[in-house]
Amino acid sequence: MIADNSVNAVQGLNLAEYTTLKIGGNAQEAYFPTNTDEILNIIDILKKQDKKITIIGAGSNLLVSSQGISGGVIFTHNLKNCEISESGKVKVDGGIKSSKLAQIAQERNLSGLEFLIGIPGSLGGAVTMNSSAHGQGIENTIESAEVLNIETGEIVTLDKSRLNLGYRYSFVESNKHLILNATFALKEDDPKNISEKMEFHINYRKQNHPPLASCPSAGSTFRNPAAGVFVGQLFENLGAKNWVEGGARVSDIHCNFIVNTGNATSLDVSRLMYKMYNAVKDNHGYDLLAEIRFVGDATEEEEMIWKSFQVH
Repeated sequence: MIADNSVNAVQGLNLAEYTTLKIGGNAQEAYFPTNTDEILNIIDILKKQDKKITIIGAGSNLLVSSQGISGGVIFTHNLKNCEISESGKVKVDGGIKSSKLAQIAQERNLSGLEFLIGIPGSLGGAVTMNSSAHGQGIENTIESAEVLNIETGEIVTLDKSRLNLGYRYSFVESNKHLILNATFALKEDDPKNISEKMEFHINYRKQNHPPLASCPSAGSTFRNPAAGVFVGQLFENLGAKNWVEGGARVSDIHCNFIVNTGNATSLDVSRLMYKMYNAVKDNHGYDLLAEIRFVGDATEEEEMIWKSFQVH
């Protein structure tokens, strides 16, 4: 039973149900706050009990350990308030689905976030990773973000420059902060133009990415290693299409996607990623950085593997 509006813990929650890869053991404790005060309260409780804290949004770029996650797991998907001013300023909580925000902007004839329609993650994750696609990106419209330092409990507002946005990177990602909300400056546009942009993004993903409904994945596995160098093409050239490790398989639609064929474990995915990583390093010299994040109680082998290509 999920606690909808309290700081009561849910014991032994099956985490596989909360990730797009459909992999993961149980959470020792899971929490579902609906506002910032509840988040602060939960974090305070966990710190007093000296328990590890893990944050999960929509679970779209995560590999959760099949051994589960010790400590407390805080889910943000109930934080989804959205305020829109007449000038086109949009202030939105980090837990809202990215695709939902794109739809809300479309309803107001506001342009700039159309690309989010095809991204299955949360807005907080999109800001943290500075998501982008086909000429549109978070950095093009964001003005600021209110973030929580999980270690200190301090809440600060960072403007665009202090967010230090880069390719699949932000200050937030490297400094263990949580996006509470973000403010965007959008421009009014012809509804037809907005619809056409959104349809383009939807159709592109349908044609070039494995469908989540039948092929669970965590999205792009590795970051492109250099400007103009597409890691999916590198994998395809190396013959990685349909490489298999246990229940994990490299997609035959896009070689930078790993899909769960039904019974994959976190170790299966980790081993397959390690094979992909080494193939590119041995043949092209690139040390790839993982776009997927590993969370939870790793095995010794998983710890060894993830030290190779984890960003932090």
